[in-house]
Amino acid sequence: MSAPTKIEREHYAKLVGRQITAILWEDLEGQALPVLLLDGGDRDGNAAMVTVLADPEGNGPGHLDHNL
Repeated sequence: MSAPTKIEREHYAKLVGRQITAILWEDLEGQALPVLLLDGGDRDGNAAMVTVLADPEGNGPGHLDHNL
C-alpha cells in the first residue's frame, strides 16, 4: 500500500469533526449515487456535501469528493 499524498491528507482532514445530517441519492448514468449532507457549509457558503466516487477521475479506489 502506498502512503497518502499531502494533498490527499489535507483533503480528508477537512472532514474531521463534521456530522452527516442526511443522505441524498442522485442519479449517475442510471445508478444510485450517494451524497452525504454534512452540518455547516462549504468554502463557498453552500451546503456541505460529500459525494462518494470511485476516485477523482471515476476509475479507481474510493474517493470522497467535497468542496470544504
